[in-house]
Amino acid sequence: MRHPPWHLTGDGFIWLFRFPRGFVERCGFMADWQRAHLQDALGAVMLVNYHETSAGPYHELLFIPGRLRLMGRRLFSISKIYVSTEASMRGGIENWGIPKECAAFAREQHANSSVSYRAMCPGRVFFDATLAPFGPRFPISSALVPLAVAQARNDDLLITRPTARGTARLCRMRELKVEPAFFPDITACRPLVVIAVERFRMTFPAAGGGAGIFHQNRARCCRCAGGRLSLRQAVDRNRRAHATNAFSTSRSWSRASGSVSAPSASNF
Repeated sequence: MRHPPWHLTGDGFIWLFRFPRGFVERCGFMADWQRAHLQDALGAVMLVNYHETSAGPYHELLFIPGRLRLMGRRLFSISKIYVSTEASMRGGIENWGIPKECAAFAREQHANSSVSYRAMCPGRVFFDATLAPFGPRFPISSALVPLAVAQARNDDLLITRPTARGTARLCRMRELKVEPAFFPDITACRPLVVIAVERFRMTFPAAGGGAGIFHQNRARCCRCAGGRLSLRQAVDRNRRAHATNAFSTSRSWSRASGSVSAPSASNF
């Protein structure tokens, strides 16, 4: 297994969505900890052809249900992902806690510049898309929109901040079929935008984060109400406690300065 950082080049497609929350909760393949911390459903689907990586070339299909609120930050998280090689699968799980599974991929470039992709589990196509880029190219970079991805590995929260740059074009979706038993069926969701990304370069560094955070949350749940309090309830209780402490701190400071004011929204 190759250790981070991984350096990757390739091309691919990105669908950006504001999903209905009920859709991602029902169909988003989220783990319990992701469901408990989901703040909004600003998510994405990515279909990538990595030409060169630290683990060799591979294809990838992933689903991001939205942004989570963790450790006071908004973080994206991957809930479903397939890759075409075992090396990528092992490296993703062990280095970053990304729940990669293996699938077969087929890619076909058409004469009219459209591209067809199929992802398959043994003998069954579960994702079939044909996309057509159009219009002028424009630069994209993570320097403009910094990314942070949160994943779980055992009891640890791993946070990774990949960097990427490349060029992109707008894209039309010609055809899309999804088998919901294997991947979220996004055919009923209207994307905000679809883009084709070309000749990108990406670096996936080593992950940081909070060691043992999920063990601490589970222990807290077990201590609450004899273990009858769910993780979501424990998270809500912690939020309320944090808000109360922030308000009390703000009032104390205001009295000391001779005035009383409401706490800033940033305290929450």
